[in-house]
Amino acid sequence: MELIYNSQMPEHKIPFGAVETGTSIEIKIKTTKEDQLHCNLVTYCNEKSHVHSMEIVSEMDYYNIHKVVFEAPEEPCVMFYHIEAVNGWGTLYVGNNPEKLGGESYVYRENPVPFQITVHRKGIQVPEWYKEGIMYQIFVDRFNSAGEDNLYKDRKGFVKYTNWHDKNRYIKDPKGHILYWDIYGGNIKGITEKIDYLKRLNVSVLYLNPIFEANSNHKYDTADYEKLDPGFGKEEDFDDFIKTCKANGINVILDGVFSHVGSDSKYFNRKGAYSTLGAFQSKESPYYEWFDFINYPVDYDSWWKNLSLPNVKEMHPTYLAYIVTGQDSIVKRWLRRGIKGWRLDVADELPDEFIELIHRETKNVDEESIVLGEVWEDASNKVSYGNLRKYFLGNELDSVMNYPFKETFIKFVLGNMDATVVLKNMMSLYENYPREYFYSCMNLIGSHDTVRALTILGEAPAEYKIEDFEAFEYELTVEQHQLAVRRLKILSFLQATFPGIPCIYYGDEVGVQGFRDPYCRKTYPWGKENMVLLDWYRKIFGLRNDLEALKKGDWKPYICKDGVFSFIRVHGNDKLLCVVNASQGTKELQISSKNAYDILNDKPIDNLLKAEAISCHLIRMVDNR
Repeated sequence: MELIYNSQMPEHKIPFGAVETGTSIEIKIKTTKEDQLHCNLVTYCNEKSHVHSMEIVSEMDYYNIHKVVFEAPEEPCVMFYHIEAVNGWGTLYVGNNPEKLGGESYVYRENPVPFQITVHRKGIQVPEWYKEGIMYQIFVDRFNSAGEDNLYKDRKGFVKYTNWHDKNRYIKDPKGHILYWDIYGGNIKGITEKIDYLKRLNVSVLYLNPIFEANSNHKYDTADYEKLDPGFGKEEDFDDFIKTCKANGINVILDGVFSHVGSDSKYFNRKGAYSTLGAFQSKESPYYEWFDFINYPVDYDSWWKNLSLPNVKEMHPTYLAYIVTGQDSIVKRWLRRGIKGWRLDVADELPDEFIELIHRETKNVDEESIVLGEVWEDASNKVSYGNLRKYFLGNELDSVMNYPFKETFIKFVLGNMDATVVLKNMMSLYENYPREYFYSCMNLIGSHDTVRALTILGEAPAEYKIEDFEAFEYELTVEQHQLAVRRLKILSFLQATFPGIPCIYYGDEVGVQGFRDPYCRKTYPWGKENMVLLDWYRKIFGLRNDLEALKKGDWKPYICKDGVFSFIRVHGNDKLLCVVNASQGTKELQISSKNAYDILNDKPIDNLLKAEAISCHLIRMVDNR
């Protein structure tokens, strides 16, 4: 018996991937004729299921083709489906493969893993400035310091390094609690001072880690959403920064930490440092009902049981009005000050209704603004706290941090994942995400929460195998560093050429190393940059910025096997072949063009490309006519 179905092939499913509401969908399955099977398509969405009888529409020598055409729901949802194949011997179920990657089907005797169709709102559109841009992420304290003032003077709880290039580490007591927050003095003026540097890197979008007043160096413990942290400068410094960014074609996205606040804040005020009546101090506080106290006042719901980060009730009317819906809400007032969007910290911790309201209110202030979410998995089918999230149905997020991209391609470049599996992972996202969102994903290879890319690519020990003092001291050997730089070049090339918006984590472009937090948050090494690597970044992201095919072109896989991952980007008459050989040996690829030219290496290519070990190629192809 044969049951043949592939969700990613047009002979089995039309249209490909996600669909708008009300779209007509055609499903076909091929079965062996002698088994005399009757097939049903079973769909389920929002706890409602439907059985669609499939009819035989074509008979071949050995096979029958069963077909059904049905309408997608009129309301956005994540729809799942499988196919029943029934005859006198019983029922078999055709479903997704156990890896849930879509494409080739798997036959089950019971409990099939379903395929997915994301049914999204009609007419979704992400602003071009974002999806065609190049992003740069800055951890403000560690990027650059400008101005003579010591902005942390007389501020308790902080220790400032006197040498910008000193290694950073947390200053803790024997129980692991932070005694003092180490800071370097990076500030908003410092970023403004380096706008020309960012422009040379072709950056058009800046994503800043939290900048609101807070009593840590990371600022994820907000003390006052209304103010710039005084350690980062004065309010006019921020306004000057926005003005300079706009004059240079750069848009700014801020980190919105809205699932929790700091215990040392004007809202909670556990230490009594603020003049406000905080929720910790009195049940009469205007903020008391924002928090969930278990044993007032010392025991309360907090982010991952960290009592310095009390969770808020996002849907409480007064909190919602203060942050989102009010006339002068936090979300709106910073947009009016000139930012262009929000990155939502721990989006999984925020209710769908809350995110939807943020999306609606930001668009009301600026229809060209965007909402980006921190989501670490496939955002189309993410389940958090028992709920299937609605991130990509059209009313919540415009983009997500593409951690699946990061994890997949780092494994590929290290030789730990075959190119065929890489393709399956990327095709799964391509199938599950609405096309507009697939082309708008924030493609990162590192962040403030992960080991630095160069450290990983140099085959440093796994972080769980290394003690903290070793992580503090660790540097790649000369041999490791050389290998890591070669690998970082091809990994950054994938960022520059793959659909989505590439994001450079500050310092990656000049070879900053480091294990996970806090060691991935070192200072930018001004005066000690790896200039060879920086020139490479300027080159490939310059190409990304100049070539329309790389910014908006259609994507089609080419040859993906034996350590080679390649794909084509097409826009109008421009056809670019992007090739990465992550293996340790030379690979040969047939090129279906007699007039191919390797843009990166500045030379013509015959019908055969010889890709050396750990190399990349950007080839302009001219169709033979």
